[in-house]
Amino acid sequence: MGTTAGHGGSARRTRVLLVDDEPFIVASIRRLLANEHEVTAVSSGHEALAVVEAGARFDVVLCDVRMPGMNGFELYERLLVTAPEVARQIVFFTGAAFTSDVRAFFARVENLLLEKPYDPSELRALVRKLATGKPDTPTNL
Repeated sequence: MGTTAGHGGSARRTRVLLVDDEPFIVASIRRLLANEHEVTAVSSGHEALAVVEAGARFDVVLCDVRMPGMNGFELYERLLVTAPEVARQIVFFTGAAFTSDVRAFFARVENLLLEKPYDPSELRALVRKLATGKPDTPTNL
């Protein structure tokens, strides 16, 4: 595999899984993170589950809450069974942050929630922090 110039000293690029059914969001986040991170993008919870069940592991998972088929919460629940370490790496994002189902979910999990529209510099800093620091560090956005 090739290396990326401009980021000397790092043994490997951080692996980010992006799960979102909106092509514009996928393209913008990929552009935002691609210089520093290896970004794998899928358009559904089912695809994300298949990638992880095939053995892929990620440092950070960015996952939309609202998707057709398997939503982000359902993906999380499935990953808790098959790959709990990946489930703990999920940062959820949504444009409907304060609905009752979202509140109930976040009352019982420690994962982070990022509201759309997200601030690009905050997202980049958050991914960098989670990838290089301790994912259990509380962060409020």
